[in-house]
Amino acid sequence: MALNNDTVQQYIDRLKKESTEAGQHLDSAKAEESKKAGALDKTRRWSGVLGDVLGTVTETNRLGMIYLGTLERTRQKNEKIGENASLSVEAVKILICETRKVLDCSEVLKGLIKILSDRIDCKIPSNGPGSILNLLQALKAAMDVALAAIKDAVNLLLATYHLEEELWEQLAGENGTLKQVTDMHTLVTDARKPGVGDCASCHPKKVPVFPMDDEACDFYTKTKHQYEEALEDLKRLQKELEKATCKREFAQARKEALDSALAAALAAKACETKK
Repeated sequence: MALNNDTVQQYIDRLKKESTEAGQHLDSAKAEESKKAGALDKTRRWSGVLGDVLGTVTETNRLGMIYLGTLERTRQKNEKIGENASLSVEAVKILICETRKVLDCSEVLKGLIKILSDRIDCKIPSNGPGSILNLLQALKAAMDVALAAIKDAVNLLLATYHLEEELWEQLAGENGTLKQVTDMHTLVTDARKPGVGDCASCHPKKVPVFPMDDEACDFYTKTKHQYEEALEDLKRLQKELEKATCKREFAQARKEALDSALAAALAAKACETKK
């Protein structure tokens, strides 16, 4: 009977030892599983941040390219409109010159009519509405009306000329719309205001800002590369976590089985002792 008791005790001692070792192995498996889960969660959050940043950059690039296209079309239209405004200025100048010539010729004609009228004033009797003197008087009156109209036309053309010059200046002058649109295009593509030198304390790369998905854009390229790496890490860590979980479940099952066996052995020993 003592031999049997010793055998049971040895069995119980072995179970206790194996249970302790299984507990240690389970703790180690739990720690490994927790570590892998933490790494996976951290990488998942990081990939989410990178995905959001990359999505924002991609959307910004899309809107930026639309904006650049709008600026370029606006620049082309302003260039054409500015050219038309310049031609309008030249056309009004020509009209002013020609109208002044007409004015000069009309004033000469008025003077000639007066000379003619003065010369025949007392030599040809007036014979009614159709007489030459009456016709000359009517011609003089018509010339006065014509001269007044021509002078008004010259004044209106001068006013138009100033307005056309102002329009051209606003469109294509030194600080006109065309220059502003061109500068905006340069600011968006090069991230620097035209005419302003680089900061002495920084050395920006001579690369265009847009398109942002170009290889020359360090930020986009780096972010995209980091995001792709994070996705690969997610796949790897997910597999590693699954393996760690399997190990933990196996270790837990073994520990529970040993604990159950130990409890049964202790209960059996207790029953033998009572007998």
